[in-house]
Amino acid sequence: MTRANFILALIALTVLCVSSLAQEDTAGYWLNIGNESREMAINETQNQTAREIFLQEAHEAYDKAIEIDPQSASAWFKKGELQIDFLGNYEEALNAFNKSIQINPQFADAWYQKGKTLTAFGNFEEALESYNKSLEINPNSSDAWYWKAGVLAELSRHEEAIPAYDKAIELNPIQASYWLDRGGALNELGQRDEANVSFTKAAELYNNAIELNPKNVMAWQGKGTALYHLGKYNESIQYFDKVIELAPMYYRSYHYKGRALQDLGREAEAEELFARSKELGGI
Repeated sequence: MTRANFILALIALTVLCVSSLAQEDTAGYWLNIGNESREMAINETQNQTAREIFLQEAHEAYDKAIEIDPQSASAWFKKGELQIDFLGNYEEALNAFNKSIQINPQFADAWYQKGKTLTAFGNFEEALESYNKSLEINPNSSDAWYWKAGVLAELSRHEEAIPAYDKAIELNPIQASYWLDRGGALNELGQRDEANVSFTKAAELYNNAIELNPKNVMAWQGKGTALYHLGKYNESIQYFDKVIELAPMYYRSYHYKGRALQDLGREAEAEELFARSKELGGI
């Protein structure tokens, strides 16, 4: 290499280093780092320690992005999303979503996630306001319609919940949970035949999910729940047993299996399962 080429190469390397260091001083850089770490945590299903490290890295990266740019609505949103979806700190999540909305009042997803956080707190009226605001900005969010329907059902406003479930299904007709919860709302209104149509559709969609991934705990639980509501108690128990095999700490499987046994007149067995559900923090 000639002296001139060496000098040019050295200058180019210096420029790259300076550019890299400058990039690290931007909120966007740390936001991307946080997103990458979060994605690695999602994909890490075998090593819990590694998963926790990735989540901590994501948390620190989002905080760094906010430190550099406190007016980044996206950074506040991502911080809140990480808290509610993975770290379970709902107060911190709510604060983050409020910050995001304060910066960008038209951030539909921030309103939606604020609604989910308020739902977790049991503040259903406030949650409903957040879902309505989210849908005002983005009326094509099937998840926002679904969660709105859910809080309407929690408020015993089942007649209003049904159209919201219908809208969610219109936007995403293959989401099994929409059909399952729609069936529950219809049951509350005494519309048993129409409810059974929803439960049957839910069971079909959950079965498709199980075929795609036999270790999908929520699909096994969902199909078992749909079968339970269809009065197929013995069959539903087989699905709850599979959930217990795959996720022995998931309390809902014990609770629903107990209900199925209770409806079959097996009270003693049912009581044992209800007790186990409570031990695991359930109902």
